[in-house]
Amino acid sequence: MANPYDYPMISQGEITVKSIDDVEEFIATDTAIDILGFSADEKISIYKLTGAVMHHGAMKFKQKQREEQAEPDGNEGKITF
Repeated sequence: MANPYDYPMISQGEITVKSIDDVEEFIATDTAIDILGFSADEKISIYKLTGAVMHHGAMKFKQKQREEQAEPDGNEGKITF
């Protein structure tokens, strides 16, 4: 999923802001993670966790008949880490 509108958790407001350079902001964030002393494995884990949260927010569920549980509503966009 490359379209930010596929992720409800991050697309509730403005997706593109003219005064913000996303690449520059990503580099600043990545550098800050290094300055804070995280290892390369920890940094990758941070990015994986962020991706997992975004995917979780895009999941759709349906209620099982006569039960209080829900189940995934299809497996579109299934992702594996």
